[in-house]
Amino acid sequence: KIVTKMSASLRNATKRRTHRERAQPSSRKHMGILEKKQDYKERAENYQKKMSRLRILQKKAAERNPDEFYVSMTHSVAGKEIERPEARKSHSEISKLKEEDLRLVTIRKVMDDRKVDKLQAQLHDIQGATTNNEHTFFINPNVPDENTVAQKAISKRQEQANKAPPKDAKKQVRRAYARLEAALERRSASTRALQSLQTERVAMISKGHKRKVKDAQDGLPPVYKWKKQRKK
Repeated sequence: KIVTKMSASLRNATKRRTHRERAQPSSRKHMGILEKKQDYKERAENYQKKMSRLRILQKKAAERNPDEFYVSMTHSVAGKEIERPEARKSHSEISKLKEEDLRLVTIRKVMDDRKVDKLQAQLHDIQGATTNNEHTFFINPNVPDENTVAQKAISKRQEQANKAPPKDAKKQVRRAYARLEAALERRSASTRALQSLQTERVAMISKGHKRKVKDAQDGLPPVYKWKKQRKK
């Protein structure tokens, strides 16, 4: 017994051969990884499940009675769903949805405005760095503090003027203008959407008889006209 235990422990301590899975042959590398048994089993079970469903559907189609009545027939016509009265939203629900849309579009409009202001400031800085403009300083000899400040400003302007503009200065200006143009287009689109939603909201919450004179065209909001009412 002792010898058996020792032999087992020695057998476990020695390094054994690692059995690796068979790889895809080099002539079939273009077909992907070699399929193992678990892959084939999963594919076969999926195929059998689909075939069983098809057999059930074929059986139902063969045993179907054309004169039988189904409840779903009352909710569809020629395969198309009919909008049921209870599925329609009420006026208050539509008003809440419009308010949510108006809030989101307002946030988008504020973001677009800030983006345009930021790009305009960046474009101003880029143009200022690429152009050398003259600046006149007025020095008062009676005030020495102002003289030192003016001298520092003059030396700083001279350093900036001596610096050569970057090689791709024109390219940077073109890119800045392109970004600004795209931002302006987005801001105009958000402005039109905001105006349209505001008009629809006013038309919904306002009282009195009204009619639509002109539909929304080219991003412009629709035009409504209210019937004149005599004030008491």
